[in-house]
Amino acid sequence: MDRIAIIEQGMRRTAERLPGLPVTEALLCRVIIVMGRVMAAHVDEVLSPYQLTDVEFRTLLSLFSHADGTAGPSDLCAGLAQSPATMTRIGDVLVSRNLITRVLNDHDRRRMDIRITPQGEALVREVLPRMFDYTRDLYKDFSEAEKALLLAGLKKLFTQLTVDNPPDGPAAHSPGSHS
Repeated sequence: MDRIAIIEQGMRRTAERLPGLPVTEALLCRVIIVMGRVMAAHVDEVLSPYQLTDVEFRTLLSLFSHADGTAGPSDLCAGLAQSPATMTRIGDVLVSRNLITRVLNDHDRRRMDIRITPQGEALVREVLPRMFDYTRDLYKDFSEAEKALLLAGLKKLFTQLTVDNPPDGPAAHSPGSHS
């Protein structure tokens, strides 16, 4: 029996004991969480030959996406959903590998910016084709319409999670609420 079938079976047993359990919605939540973990493991496998973690690669990719290869730490934190402390740690690792540098901001000398190095750019150009292959293969059985529908649904769910119900909102602390 596959993981999702096991999870679904458990949900249905729980629903028998607890009428009113929103089985479909609960199953969607569990499947998305499990799928995220499995996908993260696959991405880590693709990146492991390059001695990069997913967030380190996404940091390089974020810098690569800027025309001048430079971004401010707060921009990186927001775009990568990481805390300043975590971004500092990631930055330290990437600086030690000569994949990024920290430079004074051209307009505000009190601020440091992060810039991808030529070695960092070369690594992104080497890794991206492998990521393209992985991504294309992952969605090979989806039509363009199915991919668009899935993306729209996930965006809608993300908005619900982040805008309508922030994790530290009242629902998160109400009795009986469980994430």
